[in-house]
Amino acid sequence: MSQAVVNRAENAVAFLKEKVKGIPSAAVVLGSGVSVLEGLVESESFPFLDVFGISPSVHGHSGNVTVGRLCDAADAPLIAVFRGRFHLYEGHDWSVVTLAARVVAMWGVKNLLLTNAAGGLNKDYHVGDLMVLTGYRDHLNPEYAKTGLLPAIEKPITNCSNALSDQLLKVGEQLAKEDKEFRPLRQGTYCALGGPNYETMAEIEMLRRLKGDAVGMSTVPEMLAVEGTATTAAAVSVITNVWREDEPMGGHDEVLEASKQASKRLDQLFREVLA
Repeated sequence: MSQAVVNRAENAVAFLKEKVKGIPSAAVVLGSGVSVLEGLVESESFPFLDVFGISPSVHGHSGNVTVGRLCDAADAPLIAVFRGRFHLYEGHDWSVVTLAARVVAMWGVKNLLLTNAAGGLNKDYHVGDLMVLTGYRDHLNPEYAKTGLLPAIEKPITNCSNALSDQLLKVGEQLAKEDKEFRPLRQGTYCALGGPNYETMAEIEMLRRLKGDAVGMSTVPEMLAVEGTATTAAAVSVITNVWREDEPMGGHDEVLEASKQASKRLDQLFREVLA
């Protein structure tokens, strides 16, 4: 990793430490159209441009960091919410795509909750489902991603279960028992591709044969970036469409609408886990 890349992350950490009193107990990165943890108490927001020196270019990623307490209790945890992220398909390199996650780890934040909007490969899934990642397939090799094509080689499923993932599943199970409006959580394997195009039906069939349950264009770089650090990462996919042969594929507007509808349940889940 070049010194310039290291400096960019260090400068972002220095900025946040100067502006924020204390280190958050958790950070949350929001995917396309996902809106949770609004109304944090005594919160401050900082544009990505001020923190990182760069802003996201994708609609549905507002591009700011909000830090505040979860509620008005004296012992309420301090939470940092990154409203947006950077993607390889925007033309960024690996160092920029992983920047927020590396900053979280360098800042000393112990827990990182990642979210994304994903297409459902599993035919049992429905639009608006929440899937906790228990595994992922990494098709985002930095060099290969530049071509925009799927890799020709088979890659194994990486297990990403940990205590934080287990807590999400445990709390989700309890919420589903207590609230009939809270759908039971899904759990499965996320396939990360470079994008920005949606997959063809042939590619979808290939990913299904590779045991994928959902497909998206993010999250895995951030999980890889905190491996070996003191930060534990877990991730939740919002299933914004389900690929079926007899249904037309939606576009980005449909993704944003489905994310909006599922955000209420995701907010409920995260508040219970973070509390």
